[in-house]
Amino acid sequence: MNQVDESGLAHIHQAAKKGYFSSVEKFLKASNDQLEFETQDDLHDTPLLVAVRTGMQNIDTINIIIEFGGNLEATNSQNHGVVEICCMEGHTDLLQYFDDLNRKEWSIWSRLLKFCSSELDDEAESAGRAISTLTHKVNNEVSPKWKNLLDNNGIGIFVKVIKSNIGEEAKAEILKCLINILEVTEVMEQVVNVGGVEALIKHLKSTSNTVLRLTCVCLRVLCSNKSYTELIANQGAIQSLISVTVRNNESRVLVEVVNTLGTLCADSEVRQDMFSSVQDSMQSLCHILEDCMDSDLLLALCHCLARITTHHEVNQNNFVACGGSHYLIMLTDIKNREIQLAAVDTIHMVVENNSFTQARLMEDGVVGPLINLLNKSKSQVVQEKTAGALWALAGESPEERRKMASTMGVNLLIDFLGSLSRLLHLIGCEGIGVLAQGAHNEKDAIARTSGVHPLVRLLKSEEEYLVLSAVRSLRHLCLGVGYLPHTHNQNTVSQARGVKLLVALMTLSSDDMIQVEAALTLASVALGNQSVMREIWQAGQHLEFNYTRILAHLHSENQAVRLLAGSALAAFAYNNMTEQQLIAAEGGVRFSCFLDFLQSEEEYFRCNAAFQIVVMARIIPDEEQAMASAAGIKIIVDILNTSQSLAIQALAADCIARLAHTRAGVPEAIVAIGCVERLCALMYSEQAQVRGSAAIALAYLSFNHTAERQLLNKCRCDPYLIKCLNYYTAKHKISRKFKEEWRHYKRIGGLPRIPTGRPNLVSRDYRELALAAKSRHKGASSKPPDTASVRKSDSSQELNGNSQSRASKVSTPAGNSEDVLLVAGGEVAMLTPSTSAIAVE
Repeated sequence: MNQVDESGLAHIHQAAKKGYFSSVEKFLKASNDQLEFETQDDLHDTPLLVAVRTGMQNIDTINIIIEFGGNLEATNSQNHGVVEICCMEGHTDLLQYFDDLNRKEWSIWSRLLKFCSSELDDEAESAGRAISTLTHKVNNEVSPKWKNLLDNNGIGIFVKVIKSNIGEEAKAEILKCLINILEVTEVMEQVVNVGGVEALIKHLKSTSNTVLRLTCVCLRVLCSNKSYTELIANQGAIQSLISVTVRNNESRVLVEVVNTLGTLCADSEVRQDMFSSVQDSMQSLCHILEDCMDSDLLLALCHCLARITTHHEVNQNNFVACGGSHYLIMLTDIKNREIQLAAVDTIHMVVENNSFTQARLMEDGVVGPLINLLNKSKSQVVQEKTAGALWALAGESPEERRKMASTMGVNLLIDFLGSLSRLLHLIGCEGIGVLAQGAHNEKDAIARTSGVHPLVRLLKSEEEYLVLSAVRSLRHLCLGVGYLPHTHNQNTVSQARGVKLLVALMTLSSDDMIQVEAALTLASVALGNQSVMREIWQAGQHLEFNYTRILAHLHSENQAVRLLAGSALAAFAYNNMTEQQLIAAEGGVRFSCFLDFLQSEEEYFRCNAAFQIVVMARIIPDEEQAMASAAGIKIIVDILNTSQSLAIQALAADCIARLAHTRAGVPEAIVAIGCVERLCALMYSEQAQVRGSAAIALAYLSFNHTAERQLLNKCRCDPYLIKCLNYYTAKHKISRKFKEEWRHYKRIGGLPRIPTGRPNLVSRDYRELALAAKSRHKGASSKPPDTASVRKSDSSQELNGNSQSRASKVSTPAGNSEDVLLVAGGEVAMLTPSTSAIAVE
């Protein structure tokens, strides 16, 4: 039996090799020395090792030898045993079988890991390949065999191999092993502890695309644990990844590099700063974006750019300066929906809270493709992302928001209110709100398309921010510039049970802000509408509606709550003696409640508080009515004369418009301190909201004889003013006598032409801007402005020379040119420089 052939194999070896397990069994029964009898060749394999070389097809032979006590630890002349031969021959299934034997005295893992650390490339590579297969994820779940590796110092061995001079193919297999189990927290911790991060970052310089790709995957998985992200960044990963994007053009590699870069920079201003500090970092990504034809890479680039630019002004500006916006806009028009949405997300991040990038992308024509995408798709996800990007493009400017809402259209915004998406609810609410504001508004169109009812339904939302947005939008729908009520919308709110819901919010909400916002909207719904006012009091019988609740908020620690409470009381009291008496009966308001606001450095606070004290002067017991009225009017006119903020100019002009048709004496006081000239100057403003508020204020003041003559004189000098006045006051009252005098002037002729350079009354739609952008040369790059200009707000814009005003004074009988004569409520008050600042002593 021990005779061997010319190849050095005995009968038992031949039988084991060919799988003749019955013969092997007979040989083993015949003689004990057959069990470990070695081949007489260079390998010196035992029968078990010979059988193992043929793999799982010879499993019966292997089992028989093991049953007879075959030595699983036996090795040949190459020091290869069962485990090593399985690795070299690729019999991973047999390795799995041996592992499943679960023998306490023998485990495959220690030998696998020892073989993995071999200095020979083929041995290390085969061991790595075997481990990778054994630890492969099933149903995207990490294999429990990670514990075997951890118990046998497998992580330390892997890192040692990665650091060694072994071949790139072997390292690639080890990296695959690491990726399989790296999601486990204990494994991550071990990798970091044994210096794995440093080793991985060094391999970003590898010339092997496979190693580069797998290294990036490992780093990205580590970055998923926020505890290690900073460590990875501080060891130079960001700069190394950017270097790869410059020198490598392999798509599969770049996908992983870009994904890792995005994960590393996500949610961290510090790491976004690191990215921006690397020379030509943004340019390298934009260069890839420019030439890319691979869908996976395009998707990765969009996600990466979105993360790098989120809330980071420098990176946003750099992206636009590198010309990246043009390629993003093109991506919104391709057929791949996933890339489309990723591009939309990136646009959103690039323009969010950045007026410079908003303007540049609008000029590049981004609105057109986004609107087309929004209109074509009924998918909620598409609508959420696209509408969100469009709303971010509009920024915080009321004018831009109005343009964007107008471009979206009333019907689409109302459809948003009926969707299941809270984001679309919010955009719909805000869009309807801005369209309902201003002298030229869409209140009628919103009423025709039943826009009030879905807003009322949102008052029941569990989300407080949605409730607040709906409350504010309803207020704008019911009340316009100059406190002009929209009776139809007021009645619709009532019919939709909105009054009862608002009363419930005011009395039952746990949030003070919602309470006062609801109170102000209730006042707006009821202003000039006695039937709604009666409904409020009827509903209040069950919900304990009373002015005491609002008065209590005048003492809130929250400034915004106090100011809104005052606005609500002023709206209820506006031209309504009955409600004023009820407020007074429940305690009234004290002048001291307004002092903090009247003395504030914030123009918004001063202007609103000044309006409130004029309206409620009769029910302020601790200050004379005439003095309170005079002081409030003077403050508003002063703000109108001095403010450089367009929003405050519009607010002050609106307050003048409201006061101009309130009680007797107030318009005279407004006219007496030169308000007409300033309002005329504001009609040259570039912002429509300012022009509209000023025009409406002048329309109401035209019933005052002095104001009428001053306005006629101004219009004769520049007929643009009458054009502006007529444009914005179609729904507001204007003096019949003024109109007759103007027609007389037109008949006698001699009116000058309207000078060039006057503001356009009708602003350009975004669709027109998109068409203009298509015809513009796309190659022109734009540079980001300096920090000062990027942060410059609307409040820093200056009016043209025609809008400069000068305060007018009316001399008193005493002859003091610094004293101003004010008339309020039938009483005369002398307001001197010492009293104009509100003497609080």
